[in-house]
Amino acid sequence: MFAIVGGFFLSGRTHVVKYVGQPSETQQPDMRVQNLYLVEQAEAGDEWELSAHEAEFYDAKQRVIVHRLRAQLLSKEAHPLHVIADSGQIDSATGDMTVQGNVQLQYLEGYTVETDILHWHATSRVLQTDAAVQIRSALVHIAGTGLLGNIEQQRFVLQDNVHAAFQVP
Repeated sequence: MFAIVGGFFLSGRTHVVKYVGQPSETQQPDMRVQNLYLVEQAEAGDEWELSAHEAEFYDAKQRVIVHRLRAQLLSKEAHPLHVIADSGQIDSATGDMTVQGNVQLQYLEGYTVETDILHWHATSRVLQTDAAVQIRSALVHIAGTGLLGNIEQQRFVLQDNVHAAFQVP
């Protein structure tokens, strides 16, 4: 099935990405912070902004674990994407991020993507998950498995088991 809906491109392909595990429960963080605000910067400008209720910094592993987060993935060509999640993990060396737990991605006006886990690859500026995905707006409900999205191209691909329901006004 192929369809384009509000900037989302739907098809039936599968893409696999490995999950990055969190530091061990027994390992103590180097620093804990509450009410954190982070900005990831690159040569071309800001890449993302993130606020979290709590964060744990693990310097040796170059990881930051965040809890109850809100983030904006900034685009040079398009409106920012807004992400909320229960928790996340940031690789402080690469800027890559994995968020999980009640993940919601707000895209365009009125579109919300819901999933359990979402990976941000900073170098390629790609969002990806292999988990179940729901896309909702006032006029459409789309479900599938797996998502691959390039925020600069404003192109998101639902990868497998795609089902869509449209409400005619």
